This record gives sequence, C-alpha cells and structure tokens, in this order.
Amino acid sequence: MSVFIEIAQRVGTSGKVEASDIAALRRAIYQDGVVSRAGGEALFGIERVRTAHSDAWSLLFVEALTDYAIKQEPPEGYLSGDTAAWIAAEISKRKQPSTDAEIELVINLIEQSREVPAAFASFALRLVKDMVMYADGPDARGRSHDGARVSEADVIALQRVLWGAGSEGLMAVSRDEAEALVAIANASTGYDNDTKFDDLFAKAIGNYLLGATGRKVPSRDVAFRWETETYRRDAIGIMQAVFGNARRADWGQLKNTGFYEDTIQNARSLSDDVEHRFETENAAYDAAQLAASVMTPEKAGWLLNHVGQNGVVTGPEKALLRFIKQEARSLDPSLAKVMETVA
Repeated sequence: MSVFIEIAQRVGTSGKVEASDIAALRRAIYQDGVVSRAGGEALFGIERVRTAHSDAWSLLFVEALTDYAIKQEPPEGYLSGDTAAWIAAEISKRKQPSTDAEIELVINLIEQSREVPAAFASFALRLVKDMVMYADGPDARGRSHDGARVSEADVIALQRVLWGAGSEGLMAVSRDEAEALVAIANASTGYDNDTKFDDLFAKAIGNYLLGATGRKVPSRDVAFRWETETYRRDAIGIMQAVFGNARRADWGQLKNTGFYEDTIQNARSLSDDVEHRFETENAAYDAAQLAASVMTPEKAGWLLNHVGQNGVVTGPEKALLRFIKQEARSLDPSLAKVMETVA
C-alpha cells in the first residue's frame, strides 16, 4: 500500500493526480488482475484530497470501482447491499461529493448494473438531483455543471440515471424520479437551460404517466443461483431425461441414435424455465403497457398538481403536455383546459 500512501501525500500537497500517478495506481490496483476493497478505499482517500480535474483520474476511479462493485463479485452485473452501503458511506464522508468522480461513479453503477438495492437508487437520485440544482463543477469529461441552470452535462447525467437499463427495456421512470424532474424544472425556470432538457422532461415524465412498470430482471439471489447452478442442473437434467426415457423405451429405440439426440435436444433445463417465464412476463407487460397508456383521473390529478405551479406553463411542461396529447390512448376530461395551452 506504500504506493497509495505516497501518491495520496503528493496529491494532498499539489491537488493534482499526474499521469505518472495514474500509471502507478493502475499497476498497483490491477497487479493481480482484480480490484480489492483495500485498493478501492485507497482510491477514495486520494479522491478526497484531489482538487484539480483530470479526465484520466476520473476514468481510473470509475473503472476500478465499477470493476470491484459489479464485475468481480458474482453474479456479474449486480450491486450487492454490502458493497452499495460501503460506496455510499465513502461518498458521504464529505459534504459535497465530486461531480467528476464520485457522482460519476454512482451514475455509472446505476447505468451498468442490472439491479441495485433500493436504498442505493434513492441515494443516487438525491445526489444527481442536488448536483443538477446546485453544484458547480466538471463532469468526467470536463463538461460543466452550472448550478441552477440545467446544462448539457446535467442532461447527460439525468439521461444515464433515468434510462440506465433502457437498452434492455428493463426500467421505468418512478414517481420519485418524475417528481425530482419537476423540482429541477421549477428551480431552473427562467434560466438558459440546455435545449435537450425539455425533451428529456417530457419523455421521462410521460414514461411515468403512460408507461407500464418495466420488465423485471431476476433478483440478485436468483441470478446468483442461476449462474452457479445452470450448468450442473442442465447436465443432471439431460442425464435424467435420457435414463428416464430409457426406462420407458423399448430396446429398439435404445439402439436408435436419434432417440438420444431428440432426448438431449428437448431436455428441459433451468435456462428453458427462465426463458419461458420471461416470455410470459413480457406478454403480460405488453398488455399492461396498453392499459397504462390511458390518462386516468388519478394520473390527470397528479399532472394538474405538478404543471403550472407558478401560474405559468413552462417550456418543459408544454413539451410534456404535447407528448401526452400525442401518446395517450385517451385523456381524462379534467385535462381539457390545460391541454388548450398546447393546442
């Protein structure tokens, strides 16, 4: 650990992580091909004394801690409760987390994980909301967060948190996320927000109001069992199928090689069961999506309570109303007046 101590002392004096430090840290962290908890703690220690932005440092910090958190501990792609609590505790050791490393790490974990603990998801949302509304500082690539104004860096951060697993269709926008966006829009009214914020606001809250609950991924426990038992159970299943069929077959069948090929090819495995379950759940999701596209009185009430709070329908809110008008299968009559603002 001497290399970490030496670099931490040097960074504590200069505030900068030099290119030579990055190379030395990468060698020390990955010397055995894996990242240890001790190595992660050392990175957090350096981060707390760093003051100057460095793209290379942000990359190493996020990459190494992501490798530790979700790629090394089985099942891959899941953030455990213990690791999530440790990361949150490390980040909470200072009043204002860094936007280009610590918050970037949290966003990356949300984006890369198939599932995170609910407490960590809430922690992430709170960090990103506060960053967008109040923080000044760079993101991991040096783009600026500008306090009350919603900048390009803010929009990108929000997209990554909201659509973290969107490529697999696994996530839906929650009520907490929708209300966080409303708070951000209200706080930034009158500022020169990035032009892409209106579209993000409309689609995200539109997803909350008109989208069914996202397709579910297997829980971490189920994924762990699947990952560790699949091959063993598949092999056992095939053997059971072969010998079970053999007990019921006549000797003529047992001399036919096609009998074994058919038995093996059609043996039901754990992966078959999981795939069948997903197909069933996806069909149910499609039906739920159709039902969710109706703006019911309850949804309309939420919308009316969150649009035009300051007496004016703002740009993001108009974009949302246009989205709902276009995408909803039907609208509750209570929305008729507010929809006139985007007629």
